[in-house]
Amino acid sequence: MSFDTIDLLTGKVFQVTWDTGRRCNYDCTYCPAHRHDNFSKHATLEELKNNVDFLYEYTDLYMQYRNTKIASFGFTGGEPTVNPNFIPFAQYLKSAYEEKYADRWEAGFALTTNGAMSEKMGQAVMENFGHATVSYHSESDDKLKQQVKDRILQFAYQGSMYQFTVSVNVMFHAEYFDECVELCEFLKAHEVDFVPRVIGEEPDSKPTFAHKYSEEQLAWMKNYWKQKNDAVYASSAAGDVVKNAKKLGNSIGRPCCGSRDMLLHNGSESRKSNFVDFREFKGWNCSVNWFFLHLEQQTDSIYHHQTCQARFDSKRGRIGKISEGKKLIEELRQQMESGSLPTIVCPKQTCGCGLCAPKSMKQDRFFDVLGNHVDLGVMNDYNG
Repeated sequence: MSFDTIDLLTGKVFQVTWDTGRRCNYDCTYCPAHRHDNFSKHATLEELKNNVDFLYEYTDLYMQYRNTKIASFGFTGGEPTVNPNFIPFAQYLKSAYEEKYADRWEAGFALTTNGAMSEKMGQAVMENFGHATVSYHSESDDKLKQQVKDRILQFAYQGSMYQFTVSVNVMFHAEYFDECVELCEFLKAHEVDFVPRVIGEEPDSKPTFAHKYSEEQLAWMKNYWKQKNDAVYASSAAGDVVKNAKKLGNSIGRPCCGSRDMLLHNGSESRKSNFVDFREFKGWNCSVNWFFLHLEQQTDSIYHHQTCQARFDSKRGRIGKISEGKKLIEELRQQMESGSLPTIVCPKQTCGCGLCAPKSMKQDRFFDVLGNHVDLGVMNDYNG
């Protein structure tokens, strides 16, 4: 079934990601230099604390007009846990929320990590976060990979004591594909949620990091999502198996990172799915600003979304500096109060993370689905 509109059914939270720095203890070949290194200076505790006021004020402003008043604050990198100030900062972040915003909206705190940490750090993570997404990278050495598996099991079997959950993004390296399949079976045996992920979802970037997969590898990935969707929805969203011997992984479509359920419409019919086989949404109306925010500590940058970087002016890039956050908040407040907030029109050829944000090829359909989530009176194109 083709579709022209996506609505979001589950996981309707306002998803904030905060890249706390590029420093990382891994050096994956498919991770670009602007995402990681082994030499950048760690952000100090004071530097991290100073940005909390902006983060919460911005979130609070959007919450005033959202139906679902839940925010999830996730930390990325680099690798966040290599910063010696990270756990004290997480403790401060939670206390600042409790003092001022706990009675206004609900917040959860999550971590995206490569999992290469000590048992002691694993304990601290469970004490200060509600969820961890572990990205499994098969390029690392066997000792590190065993450490990652140990942390996953630590999180899985001890997490209930802390109201803590874990999931795994299995980065399917084309040269380690069988190992990744084995890991999925390992995770399944231990009842750990996981998402198989193709590597390099930005084929139009220069250079491209998109892996090429064999016909058999693509068939495994497609069949996985077909079976998953058939089991849940009795309707496949994975499309037909790619026939060419080698194809970029993006050709098979994309699952939602958070396994959120979406409703795909084409006007006369619809289907549920958490996997979308069509990813080219350039020119579509999109609500990514209503569901996402990204902070990049190292470059003092604010984005609506980390990867798509869509702005109100139909271009890509940051929407401001964290250090000048007060100015951005005031402009946003004026737009909302005057009903002149713009609609984002997608400027990017392909969509990756952010796929689940309600969107439509047609503006009237866009407002139909967005109205399920926000007060449309703040938007200048809405005539309802």
